Amino acid sequence: MFGSKPRNHIAGPLACLVLLVATAQGQSAPAVATASAPAAPPTCAQTLDSLDAKIRQNYAGFLLEVRGARRAAYDSVRANVAREAAATPLSDCVRPLTRLVRWFDDPHLFVYQNPVIDSASAQAARAALRRLPLDEETLRRRFARPELPLDPIEGLWYDGPTRLAIIKDPQAGTGHFVAVLLAGDTAGWSAGDVRAEIRRVGETAYAVDLRARNFARLRLEATLHRRSILRLSPGMWGKAAPLAAADSGLLDPTDVHRPRVVLRERSVVVSLPSHDPRFMRALDSAVMAAGEAIRARGLLIIDLRGNEGGSSQMSRALHPYISMPTRQPTPYDAGVPVMLSSSAQVAYARRAFGSDTSTFVRALLRRMEAALGQLVPIEDPPSAPPIDASYEGNWRVAVLVDRGTVSAAEVLVLRALRSRRAVVIGEPTAGALDYQSTQIVGLGTGDRRWALGYPTIAAHAELPARGMRGKGIPPTMRVEWATVTDAYAEVERRMR
Repeated sequence: MFGSKPRNHIAGPLACLVLLVATAQGQSAPAVATASAPAAPPTCAQTLDSLDAKIRQNYAGFLLEVRGARRAAYDSVRANVAREAAATPLSDCVRPLTRLVRWFDDPHLFVYQNPVIDSASAQAARAALRRLPLDEETLRRRFARPELPLDPIEGLWYDGPTRLAIIKDPQAGTGHFVAVLLAGDTAGWSAGDVRAEIRRVGETAYAVDLRARNFARLRLEATLHRRSILRLSPGMWGKAAPLAAADSGLLDPTDVHRPRVVLRERSVVVSLPSHDPRFMRALDSAVMAAGEAIRARGLLIIDLRGNEGGSSQMSRALHPYISMPTRQPTPYDAGVPVMLSSSAQVAYARRAFGSDTSTFVRALLRRMEAALGQLVPIEDPPSAPPIDASYEGNWRVAVLVDRGTVSAAEVLVLRALRSRRAVVIGEPTAGALDYQSTQIVGLGTGDRRWALGYPTIAAHAELPARGMRGKGIPPTMRVEWATVTDAYAEVERRMR
């Protein structure tokens, strides 16, 4: 995106699952065994210290932006969180860890929860599960009754073969829900098991206490997008029912991550909930098949609301329909991408950018190893940005965005802003491209439950100048989606 050698941008929550680096170091046994007390288990306070150290060592945003008054603010938050961590058991440590990370307001900086659990704890968790036997057809009839007020999260949901019903929690008050398993793909789980307890914390935001497939406990934040996508951290559920007519048929019914192309009377809609590279070829084929319809209707709508990120190349089939031979500048184009050099960053560069037998990787590694603790340009000198492929034709492109449009999806948004045939419509995006391309590093306490996900590349060394973190990319045409009943009809009307 910024002219750097590794063109296949991978970033965001999806890419965070690709790379995991263990950093805890073991010690060799002494030559003569001696009796000693077993090592004390790590504490939440020690885990917080490790998290703080990993951020300082590897995150370019700390070096570039935590200065002056902002450094004093961080130190104050750090001290408050340390007091919280000192009183928190390790099993609940995600709360103070997340509180510290959230201060940076960077979608690519997060606490990763590794679902680790021993067999005895898994058996105990399985035995303690709540059960609420439900009938799907009865639920469908109940959800279809217009006189019953429903929270937007209530309904039937799916995650691959797993099907769940989210209903009001019969044991709790207003704003509390449970996700009950209707059908699953994992041994040990049965229909009627309560998979998650959910609490509403905002207009479209929920706190989720989820049991993983192995019964490990995960505390997640979830947001609702398009009234039909529940984005977890990480993960995504699709809504099967109830759905308004305007929201029906736009999600793949078996895998919510899969793209879908829908031909309407006045437009072609590409519904893109994810940039998961597994579906690159599926999108290639669907867009190719719709090429004649795009030209005939004259309006291509690309729905990126709630897009979780992934690989920017996943949407390559759309690029020539968006781009034009002459680029319009955006506020985010200037600057040379850099990396903060550290041992973890050197290991990442060696692994992520290809074999160190290449001239590019060897030169980058030499620069990084000679400048530990400093910012290093990825390319020296930087190469010119690639020329965008563009199809000739007279059509318009509307790119729909919201605050859940993140990472690789924002790369597509910038492509649209550079084109005179495209308009970005909706709400500001997540703002995740100042720092991008995420990897996960373990925390050095010997406990594998918690890890740090952090972005490895900074857009340029002048940040926060010309940055988007905390603000997002603003649309060219503002629409508050909560006030719109039919998003596509509204866009067709505005673009007519």
